[in-house]
Amino acid sequence: MSTGRHVGPRGFRFFASPVDAPRARRATDVLLVAGSLLGLGLLGRAAVPPATFEDALVDLLAAFPGFLDGLWLLVTNLLVAWAVVLAIVALARDRRALVRDQVLAAAAAVLVAVVASRVVQGSWPDVWRFLTATGPPLQFPALRIATAGAAVVVVSPHLSRPARHVSRWLLAIVAVAATLLGTASPSGAAAGVLVATLAAAVVHLAVGSGAGRPGLGEVKAALDELGVATSSLGAADRQPAGVFLVRSSGSDGAGVTVKVYGRDAYDTQLLAQLWRTIWYRQEGAPPTLSRLQQAEHEAFLTLLARQAGVPTQDVVTAGVTSNDDALLVLRLPGTTLADLRPEEVGDETLRTLWDAVGALHRGGIAHGQIDPLHVAVDGGRATLIDLSGATVAPTEDQRRTDQAQALVTSVVVAGIDRGLAIALAALGTDALAQVLPYLQMPALSRGLRPQVRRAELDLDDLRQRASQLAGAPPTDLVQLRRISWGSLLQAGLLVLAFWALASGLAGLELADIATELRDATVWLIVVAALVVQLSRLGQAVATLGASPRPLPLGPVYALQLAISYVNLAIPATAARIAVNVRFFQRQGVPAGSAVAVGAIDGLSGFVVQMLLLVSIALFSSVSLHLELEPATSGGPGRLLVCLVVGVVLAAAVVVAVRRWRQVVLDRAADLLRQAWGVLRELRSARRWAMLLGGNLAAELCFASGLGLVALALGYHLGLAELVLINVSVALLAGLLPVPGGIGVAEGALTVGLTAAGLPESAAFATAIVYRLASFYLPPVWGWFAYRWLQANKYL
Repeated sequence: MSTGRHVGPRGFRFFASPVDAPRARRATDVLLVAGSLLGLGLLGRAAVPPATFEDALVDLLAAFPGFLDGLWLLVTNLLVAWAVVLAIVALARDRRALVRDQVLAAAAAVLVAVVASRVVQGSWPDVWRFLTATGPPLQFPALRIATAGAAVVVVSPHLSRPARHVSRWLLAIVAVAATLLGTASPSGAAAGVLVATLAAAVVHLAVGSGAGRPGLGEVKAALDELGVATSSLGAADRQPAGVFLVRSSGSDGAGVTVKVYGRDAYDTQLLAQLWRTIWYRQEGAPPTLSRLQQAEHEAFLTLLARQAGVPTQDVVTAGVTSNDDALLVLRLPGTTLADLRPEEVGDETLRTLWDAVGALHRGGIAHGQIDPLHVAVDGGRATLIDLSGATVAPTEDQRRTDQAQALVTSVVVAGIDRGLAIALAALGTDALAQVLPYLQMPALSRGLRPQVRRAELDLDDLRQRASQLAGAPPTDLVQLRRISWGSLLQAGLLVLAFWALASGLAGLELADIATELRDATVWLIVVAALVVQLSRLGQAVATLGASPRPLPLGPVYALQLAISYVNLAIPATAARIAVNVRFFQRQGVPAGSAVAVGAIDGLSGFVVQMLLLVSIALFSSVSLHLELEPATSGGPGRLLVCLVVGVVLAAAVVVAVRRWRQVVLDRAADLLRQAWGVLRELRSARRWAMLLGGNLAAELCFASGLGLVALALGYHLGLAELVLINVSVALLAGLLPVPGGIGVAEGALTVGLTAAGLPESAAFATAIVYRLASFYLPPVWGWFAYRWLQANKYL
């Protein structure tokens, strides 16, 4: 096998993809849009008023010698010149679509930059003046960088690697030169780069971009240079993400697979690998920036598996083309299971599949994606192919996941009865019982999940039948109770809360509230709503930290959204624990540990809230002087007093009644034992950081959202005040068995905001708008998340 060899002469050229290369919309562009918008929001927040550090940096840059201004001006024009050069070359090479993309991207950049300037600086910019400016005043964002940069970035997917490097370096250098000229602050220059990226990504999503894969002629030339004789070269019908797959026949007539890790194949880039690892939690090669390393990784694992006696592909060669595309040539044995009919799959094929999986594990390798697309059949014997996602030194979870995938693959292609019977013969009752917790959708490969849905295979039924066959007890899942005495009590408390809130409103003038809302800054309210939604992501990270086993971020984030929907039925704390328990049991976590995970997740949130309150008390001068007497605090104050008194009376009754007290103490002791068992496993600093950091981020997002709503109504509150108000209200609402704290939270927020200096009408308006964004609207998309979790067997 040859490795790392460059094929063909080297030389600079502008475009790598063929003129007629197909266009595609890539997930990378979606991430770029989201990341750019988030970055613009953060920079806009910090730009006005500018931070002390940025002011000092601007003063430092202003001290540079003035005779260098001509040099900086020349540098700033280089990006415009490069965009023009790219357009001229595109026209000369009959790539008029690229010029169209440049025009669209530049126009989009101007539009985004103008809107961003209006939002951040409060006035519409003079577009022509900003495009031609060579000095102060400072711009946000830098319009010339945004427009010229967008025209350059939008062409990048079609450029050769050296040309892309030139574009990136020019964009960075021009951003620095703009700050030295005084046309933009550092945050304004960075915002210009983000606007360019955003505009280019939007155009790519609208019209598609070059997939970045070479033409068949280039692949043929590269294979000839590598000394691989092939015929009837053609693109494979199924193209996996991140690699260009070519099928051919070798000189001996055997099937050959050519895998081209080409420039801009998005899954071969670091961002896409991280996305797949985080979102899907798919085990595989560590993220890397080198395409050659990816080809070498797969070649090495294929050779290692072959050495361990695993039936797999033969490695023909590997190398690098003149365009820096990594090539891996493998012999394809037989036909994949996906291309065979069920009657063509014999028992011997399934038995040899289990033999291959066992040999792979004995060789210290886990495949990670065993499905009909990654199992070939040659002469009735199964062969494991495509080890691009394999790992060495696998954990027990990874081995069991492979076995679960092999079992589901057998059932999909041969039916439940045959698949289970052969799995039992291959594994034995004990090993089959150990695989049962992994018979769930998250354990399946990305290619196997749609096949399970098409086959209408019920994994719950499969797990039950497998447990009966193995003589193991089935996995019990906690059922959410719809109606109980507790839910009836909660409904009564909900009515009471609404009545108390309505009584409190009697002292407010609705006309004053309407005036406050009518004069509000709408875009700030929209930003506040978006910031509040980010809290769910923080809660998802905290849940990952509490989990005793690795989980995908995507379903866990959907879980947090679903909880916002469930909160309408049961109180927030109870909802979070109950749904978490059901979710973790679906992931194969034992019932006791699942309860403990939910408890630790909720407990860590409480600890973070208490730490925030203690920190504010010790290190801040903020204090809210609350007057809770009914005569002076109005309706919301009366509501708050009634609720506090109710909590105290309920606690007193529980303490006084021995039977109730014993139930509470026993339950608390049981939860503490379970929590201690999970806490002993939290020995990783990373998990502690996720657990506490995620909850901290969620609290800060909630507090920031509340502050932005108040700011939209014309009132500024400090972060410490906002955290104090929001955490205090959350603790109070969590103590009361009222679903989502409805009525309780609004009243308490109104009291807290009034104590912070807001007029009562403004405080109530702020509380209502904030609760609308944080509680009443999220159940809309939470319902869809809940249904998605159910459909995919996560709940």
